[in-house]
Amino acid sequence: MKLYFVRHGKTEWNLDDRLQGMKDSPLLPQSYEDMKKCGQALKDIPFKAVYTSPIKRAKETAEGIVSQFDYNVPMYERPGFVELSFGDLEGEKFLTAKETFPNEMFYLRNHPDKYDPSVFNGENYGSMIKRSTTVVKEAIEDNETGPLLFVGHGAMLIACLRTLLGVPIERIREVEGMLDNNSVTVLSFNDGEFTLDDWNNTDFLS
Repeated sequence: MKLYFVRHGKTEWNLDDRLQGMKDSPLLPQSYEDMKKCGQALKDIPFKAVYTSPIKRAKETAEGIVSQFDYNVPMYERPGFVELSFGDLEGEKFLTAKETFPNEMFYLRNHPDKYDPSVFNGENYGSMIKRSTTVVKEAIEDNETGPLLFVGHGAMLIACLRTLLGVPIERIREVEGMLDNNSVTVLSFNDGEFTLDDWNNTDFLS
């Protein structure tokens, strides 16, 4: 079974380098063009279902992609696919948060296993990994065949995908290249094992 994963389009907070978790900010005008390009790149793939985070920036991206398809495909919102929550720091500039919580912000991007956001009521990686990987595994169980399309968020997708590929939590951020907005990553699922086919593909945006 082929599994396709897309990060939502770029938002105003992405552009401003603000912590954007479960709160939202508007997609940039270019993002609407990019999601259509993504849809054009994927339109010939016979997806059985689409699973998206219910947060507006992801849901709008999913809808923009599917709008380019020549067939109808069921779309399901999954709360477990929302972004990592930054609690009281939602909307804060990363540099400002780094000044106030230097250790936590360092661990956020470098040592997920040591990241403890309880001081600002955030969510830890373990919680995010459990809920997001559950979404993928349940989607596989619900569909006899693929391919399936998932639309979500940067930090969540990196942690989810790397975990599915068997990478331990302390190493999930050790990856060349993060996931760009509107990028496509592809996994294969065979006999209970996940393998990586493509990571962070944005060729169709050029």
